[in-house]
Amino acid sequence: MKILYVVLLMVLLGTFGLVLNKVRKAFHVLTPILGWMVGLAYFVLAPLTVLTLNGGYTFPDTYGLSGNWWKVDLSKPQFLFPYFVIWLSMMLTCAVVYLFCPVSTRKQDWNYTVSLHKLERVILITMALSLLDWVAMVWLLGGVGEFLNSHWYTRHEPLIERFGGVYILYMRLSLVNQILFTSAAALYTSQGLKHRNTRWRFTSLILLFLILGTVISGNRIFFALYLLAFLISCWLYGRKKVLATLLAASPLIVLVFSVWGWVRQDVSKIPDSVDTYVIDADMGNRGVTSLMDATEGSSVMLLINIVNDYGTKYDYMYGSTYSRLLTFFQPRVLHHERTPDFQTITASTYEPGATTTLGSTALGEAWANCGLFGIFVLPLFSWFALRYSDWLTAACERHTLLSAVSFVMFIWFARATFAENSMSLVGAALLIWALRLEKGLCVRTAINNTPVPAGPPPAFHVTQADPST
Repeated sequence: MKILYVVLLMVLLGTFGLVLNKVRKAFHVLTPILGWMVGLAYFVLAPLTVLTLNGGYTFPDTYGLSGNWWKVDLSKPQFLFPYFVIWLSMMLTCAVVYLFCPVSTRKQDWNYTVSLHKLERVILITMALSLLDWVAMVWLLGGVGEFLNSHWYTRHEPLIERFGGVYILYMRLSLVNQILFTSAAALYTSQGLKHRNTRWRFTSLILLFLILGTVISGNRIFFALYLLAFLISCWLYGRKKVLATLLAASPLIVLVFSVWGWVRQDVSKIPDSVDTYVIDADMGNRGVTSLMDATEGSSVMLLINIVNDYGTKYDYMYGSTYSRLLTFFQPRVLHHERTPDFQTITASTYEPGATTTLGSTALGEAWANCGLFGIFVLPLFSWFALRYSDWLTAACERHTLLSAVSFVMFIWFARATFAENSMSLVGAALLIWALRLEKGLCVRTAINNTPVPAGPPPAFHVTQADPST
């Protein structure tokens, strides 16, 4: 049985690598399709590889999980069908991207330059808004002591009870601003790698702010998204030495991300948490556990169980969680029967009584809503990501920042729910428009110092990145 899994995995990894390289050649900037493929690689392929090579995985008792979803043993025949569903959906996704992805195009006489000065201004604005948000949250919670003693995941609950829908809207705006900061930071770093003119002082400020944000919010996802953008930018622009250094440091990064998942629950008691959950706890194979933690491997394990359970043990949802995109603006007090987001539903189903949410990748939501037809959701979304990338690339002069935001968001689309991510993407686009953040950010320049003639610019075409730059 294990041999079959390994063969399927090798075919999938080889095909995915081939298609991802074609996307790299077609788009030389951070685009939605590139983000989508990176998200699938990180949140689906990486944990699936760990599960396959390890023959499955069981979460340690320290996690305190209930039910039976947290144990996957690939030697049991019950897991063959869901594994094949994941494999087939990913292979179809690769086929769609390979068939519809544009080929590398010819050299052009025109180029576009991002103003690092204006991009720094965007980053500083979003930093300032985040600082105001953090100060307000600490003040509303009653001070620094109360903030440090609060659990990172539940500290918003008393404020929601106190302010209701107004605070939920405020949280949404805060999330959108954090997305915008992460995307602008990713674009800034990418431009520095592309032109080999990284401004290390400002980049260090970005890294410091990302670390500070991780500590204050407890959420490591934005730092992870930035690191993924950094990694992909090194690959796009042929920065082999930087890429090798980052890959060499990846085991340490994985360990830090895994440890942070345990100690973040109470910042004031980090030393005790390190002793209890990191040093003394029985974590089984710590290397495998760290990899599963860092790549959100629980999502793939939950996905496997969802494929087995929905349609038999639980009824299909027939698109109800996707419909939240049309009903999110309705207050709960006016629409009591509005469908919760899918991560809340899975938590109440598989971890009843726990204060948490559970992700299951985009395929998990697709299967729970559409059943067997859910296999085609990822390929369909890939086609949309390609068309969206084409449009953004053609409008590069006007939507450089939006393209970076879309790259970051489409990574997260692979792991989180569709409606919530769509709302965040629309919110980020509106914030860019409201603050006029893209005005003058990207300017058209001529290659070989040829003056730019008057009149409308010629049509923009995608060009292949020169690996020597």
